[in-house]
Amino acid sequence: MKTSASDRRSMSNLVDHWLADGLITSAQADRMRAELDGSPHPVAHDIPADGRGRTSLVVEALAYLGGVIVMVAAGLISAQYWSELGDTGQLAVVGGAAAALLLAGALVPVHSAPGVRLRSVLWLLCTAGTGAFLALFADLVLELDGSAIGMVAGGGAAVLAAVLWWRLPGLAQQAAFFVATMVAAGATVAQLTTDPHLPGLAVWTTGGIWFLLGWFGTVQPRREVQALAAAAALIGALMTLPTTVGMVLALCTVVAVVVLAVVVRDLLLLAVGALGALNVLPVVVNEWFPGELAAPLVLLVVGALLVTAAVYTAKRGKGHNRD
Repeated sequence: MKTSASDRRSMSNLVDHWLADGLITSAQADRMRAELDGSPHPVAHDIPADGRGRTSLVVEALAYLGGVIVMVAAGLISAQYWSELGDTGQLAVVGGAAAALLLAGALVPVHSAPGVRLRSVLWLLCTAGTGAFLALFADLVLELDGSAIGMVAGGGAAVLAAVLWWRLPGLAQQAAFFVATMVAAGATVAQLTTDPHLPGLAVWTTGGIWFLLGWFGTVQPRREVQALAAAAALIGALMTLPTTVGMVLALCTVVAVVVLAVVVRDLLLLAVGALGALNVLPVVVNEWFPGELAAPLVLLVVGALLVTAAVYTAKRGKGHNRD
């Protein structure tokens, strides 16, 4: 059956999207386009590229190892001479490291999946370094403190992460933007109120909004987005403890995540819910059911229910895949 021109264009756009996300290599993309056009496969692409693939992985591994060694060395040097650097020196070291990571990521070719991953990791570290630089700048130069520093660092890092996410659509840059936004939201609320638990509600709200964006497919990949957002919502709920409203919110969040994970047969989301339950339940049980035996019994029952839910989810997932 022949493929229409519009179908070929749609499939070619899909191939371009996969290539941009790093799901396939440029050679694989060219081969797919050749299949769509009905042209013979390029000879060079018919030759196994195992050697080049191994070389790319070696280069990627060396880059990661070198980056870790540089970070360790920088940490050791800073630990010994940090106080002697002065304000300008400290800002120069942190800002220079963030700029170097940004430039290194920009210089990495992204014609292959390892290249995309390497740039993604370098820019993720750059975003973290930028947040650290802005926090230091807010402290040393602007003479801010507490939540005001979090506002400057989180807001600035979120802006950079948004630009890098636009340049390199991927989960790492998306997660960096989300975390920075979450920090900025919590710090902003903390700056505007004296209630120590309201920042947790801001973090919870940010996680809830992000979860809905993932649920409706506005932000992809849906499964990872939902897991990250659920984790953020649980962190926000934990920040509201041990208030009564906070405990209700935390319990409702845990139950909602676990139930939804079972309904959609998502073990990753279920793992997030289980981890949240592990942190929320001891606080709630000890507060509402004081006593030596009450807490362990409640935790035992909840743990058994979670294990049952995990087995049920796994079986339904396998049955769904077979169908």
